[in-house]
Amino acid sequence: AAYGDPNTYRMIGNSFVFAAGAAAISLVVAGLLAWITVRTDAPGRALFELVAVVPNVLPPLLTATAWVLLLSPRIGLINVVARRVGLPPFNVYSMPGMIFVEGLILAPLAYLIISAALRSMDPSLEEAARIAGSHPLQAARRVTTPMIRPALLAAGLLNFVRALESFDTPSIIAIPARIEVFTTKVAREALTAYPPNHNLAATYAMSLLGIAMVLVYVYRRLTARTERFVTISGRGYRPHAIELGPWQYVASAGAILLLALIVLLPFCVLLLTSLLPFYSVPTWETVRQLTLKHYAFLLTSDRVARALRISTMLAVAGATLGMLLASAVAYLTVRTRVAGRGALELLTFIPWAFPGTALAIGLLWGYVRLPVPIYATVWILLIAYVTRFLPYGLRAMTSTMVQVHTDLEEVSRVCGAGLLHTFRRVLFPLLRPGFMAGWAILA
Repeated sequence: AAYGDPNTYRMIGNSFVFAAGAAAISLVVAGLLAWITVRTDAPGRALFELVAVVPNVLPPLLTATAWVLLLSPRIGLINVVARRVGLPPFNVYSMPGMIFVEGLILAPLAYLIISAALRSMDPSLEEAARIAGSHPLQAARRVTTPMIRPALLAAGLLNFVRALESFDTPSIIAIPARIEVFTTKVAREALTAYPPNHNLAATYAMSLLGIAMVLVYVYRRLTARTERFVTISGRGYRPHAIELGPWQYVASAGAILLLALIVLLPFCVLLLTSLLPFYSVPTWETVRQLTLKHYAFLLTSDRVARALRISTMLAVAGATLGMLLASAVAYLTVRTRVAGRGALELLTFIPWAFPGTALAIGLLWGYVRLPVPIYATVWILLIAYVTRFLPYGLRAMTSTMVQVHTDLEEVSRVCGAGLLHTFRRVLFPLLRPGFMAGWAILA
């Protein structure tokens, strides 16, 4: 019944266009921002790097809501200003609007992965290109980009699947615009249809799982020749920023523009909305209506304080446990010839494909039947978080690990160090940027 409906194929097309467009925008934005902050001498790059990771702590639902407040056809702040200066408004309730918003939401995640790879790359390769007469931009295109290809593939694949299974942006934008994608279809059949059609919802969820399996296979084929991307070996190097000359201020201006789209505009409109008794287009009259009563409630509510403690504990414990597991899986799949390592990586990716609601229901029904007293406790939330976000940590660790040559570990073992000692004292310090990037993603 699912694939006998002609509307299903329109829904599949919408889903792929949405996911591909969002992943492409996130890679362009994150790649430019990571190159400016990590590899150049642009003024303010340390501050840019700090601000770029802030959106990772914001729920995507809030960011999507902020962009609706900014680009809503009637009350969006940007559209109000655009009409006053004679420019046509941009309708966020459209496929381009969905792609734009989701691409900006996914950009900080791609930034963490790409920037970690750039820090791990030997800068002498770029220096050699510049000595040979290449312009910094030519060196970035011909040398830097091929060297960080595993990270670009990881970030692109990660964000494609993340957009494909995203429900936050489609629930805010696609449903009012009557644009059907995989996740809105699953939600409609399982939650809002009468009677609920759980079988049809499960069919679409399994389709998402199958797509994720295919993408993992494609990724493994594209990154099979990992030796091409090894840039950290036994020879030491000193990182050196690319000198842009007068273009450094242009690079800083570009970074500020990108960060305004990713962070500043959504943050400002959410801050303004939180200070108003109800949302309205800002005027001088709204300035007199500003209030702190919403923040007073947050500071005095015991329920909010308890929720904050539980959320902090789950974030720290879940990120730490998830990255330890991701490090072990990445080491087994990249560094060893253990039988079944491909199946292990494939199993780790399965949670990637499920919409969050479907995965949560599956975990609840799975653990309620086990003789382990974790049902309806905080521990099942911890298991759910680790299960859900483990693939993100694995991509961050794998894309960094393939850049580290095995000769460093071989020298350590020749000197008598064991496997755990070599991993802790030799390999892990080189993987620390990827580990911390993955930890930030999971937290």
